[in-house]
Amino acid sequence: MQTFKQLFANKKDIIKKLGITFNAPCSDEDLAGLELKLSCPLPPDLIDFYKFCNGFDTDDHLFRVIPVQEAIDYKSELKKNTFHFAEYMIYSDQWLIQLQEGGQYEVINDNHGSQKMTVQATSILKFLEIYLTDGLLSKLDNNSFWDRLNKNRD
Repeated sequence: MQTFKQLFANKKDIIKKLGITFNAPCSDEDLAGLELKLSCPLPPDLIDFYKFCNGFDTDDHLFRVIPVQEAIDYKSELKKNTFHFAEYMIYSDQWLIQLQEGGQYEVINDNHGSQKMTVQATSILKFLEIYLTDGLLSKLDNNSFWDRLNKNRD
């Protein structure tokens, strides 16, 4: 199975093109704080991601994966099992992680409130692979990230 380190190593050109800047890895204390706010443990792949990097910023329409402390700070806005994972254009749109029973989760989004809340991925690795094909607005196939996620749903 591919790791986050391998994914990002394989995508160096697109990372440069999108202007991705990785945050330092997340501390165990911050991860424990998020789990406390959620009242349940994070799935192993989310922990692996945050131990690789505590989110990242881009030059791509200000898209970013939100650092854990910010997710904790805004947790009270959402249901108990849900937290902010990614956003762009200063929260113009956002992707949430909704934890499920048995350690599963869904990445959900409502396309700026224009659609019903839709499950777009059940894996952060898949979510990031799709983002790293060409960013938010693909010039390769004229599809948005929303369209590519829905087309490639797990």
